[in-house]
Amino acid sequence: MGLVMKNKFPLIGVMLLALPTALFADIVYQGKRVAEWPEEARPTFDNSRGLLKAVATQEKSHYAAPKGKIYSLTLLVDFTDKVAPVTVNEVEDWLNKEGFNRDGCNGSVRDYYLDVSNGQLDLTNEVYGWYRAKHPKSWYEGLQGYSGSDSLMKEVFDYFDSQVDFSRYDNDKDGTTEAINIVYAGAGEVWGQGLWPHSGWSSERRDGVKLTHHQMTDMPGTFSIYVFVHESGHMIFGWPDLYWYGDYCTMGNRPSDKNPVAINDFYRADQGWIPFVDITSEDVNNATVLEVSKPGEFCYRYKNPERPEKEGLVWSYVQNTGRNKVLKGSGLLMQHYDFSIDGNSASDKLGLRIVHASSQGKSSDIEPNQWPDPGSTANTFFKSGTYSGFSDDAYPAIRWYSGSKTGLKITDIGTPGETLTFCIGENCSEPVSSSSSEPEQLSSSSVAPETSSSSSALEISSSSSNTARIVISNIEKAGHGKPGSRIFNVLGKPVGQRNESGDMPSNLPKGIYVEIK
Repeated sequence: MGLVMKNKFPLIGVMLLALPTALFADIVYQGKRVAEWPEEARPTFDNSRGLLKAVATQEKSHYAAPKGKIYSLTLLVDFTDKVAPVTVNEVEDWLNKEGFNRDGCNGSVRDYYLDVSNGQLDLTNEVYGWYRAKHPKSWYEGLQGYSGSDSLMKEVFDYFDSQVDFSRYDNDKDGTTEAINIVYAGAGEVWGQGLWPHSGWSSERRDGVKLTHHQMTDMPGTFSIYVFVHESGHMIFGWPDLYWYGDYCTMGNRPSDKNPVAINDFYRADQGWIPFVDITSEDVNNATVLEVSKPGEFCYRYKNPERPEKEGLVWSYVQNTGRNKVLKGSGLLMQHYDFSIDGNSASDKLGLRIVHASSQGKSSDIEPNQWPDPGSTANTFFKSGTYSGFSDDAYPAIRWYSGSKTGLKITDIGTPGETLTFCIGENCSEPVSSSSSEPEQLSSSSVAPETSSSSSALEISSSSSNTARIVISNIEKAGHGKPGSRIFNVLGKPVGQRNESGDMPSNLPKGIYVEIK
């Protein structure tokens, strides 16, 4: 920690290896480390299969956005010099068991993704093993670069080919598997070499499908879920490593192996796990209602008017409880994204960066540490007191990357609690009712994953004719519609219908809804 890195992937020598090795993980494409999957290798997922999946995404996601139950294959391998430290059944519990708590873990890998996705992603691993490798672990570790892991990967695939139907793990039936995992006995040893944990790429083809993306995780003998969760983020969704970012996402720093930080709310909203609430200059300049949000409930987005598909500011209420317990503060967490930058590839080229409430620097300033230390601070968050608002005047150095002013203004940010209030622009009126009084059935986290991936979709489709028209509406922007049209939330659960005047139900909180006309 604390090493200054100003180039893309500088020194791999003694200074770098002196850092805690747990900090580093990789994406490896065609034998080379990359900050983000290149365009031709980015994971994809066909969300057109079934009405629910298309609806829950809300809009075209920047990253692959699978929904429902996703079957993942895990293959176990050990060595003559490093035998299996745990049983197959123990690995199955580690990956799938509800409430898994061995060695202090906060749930299983499956629990983690159910939590952060509000029950919309049920990642279920099927486990095979153990296979005894042809060579000692030291042999694979000693090969140049990642050639040792490539050799072991092909060996493992060959061995299990007769036992496994790899096509089962092509969840969207597009000819490519989504999630193939290799878990090996022992710990990773040298970053960027041998069997170091990473998400990789192959040209292997089995059972009529391509096994392009896979990931490799170590099993030293004690259980933790960070590495598997992080590498799955690369492999399944295509999320990059968030270098120079901090503790605010599991794709960034590694502050906790046992209870990894949640996926950041920008990525969660891109997946459709929580709604985006789009803010425009019209909202900033006109009187509005005071915003009220629970932690992780919404992701507010303000797009650069000159580059609306590429650049913007996003913010959400983050509280240091649950998955985010390790964070040093709570409040509005703001981020600046630019999709024209390939991941966080260099300290002065960040596709996603934190806008610190205490920041005095420019948007384009070089971040000092690839793995920021400390990884989070209380002064990163906007909240009542010293950092109770954001504007171009208050933060004259925060600009779009072109150098122009953002035009965004947020005032009257409240004190973090069960909810957090803030005003878009100025002079906001009090809300009629806060999100804490929402009907229970509107909470996506209260919907079981089986319901969200199957029966809810049937409920929508059975309620409409073959000629029904599906409309996705933002509750704050939607005008009058057809009286009696049925309204569903993004998980497919009915929440009401338009009244005789064609207005949306008055008790619905802001968000994205589906309308059957």
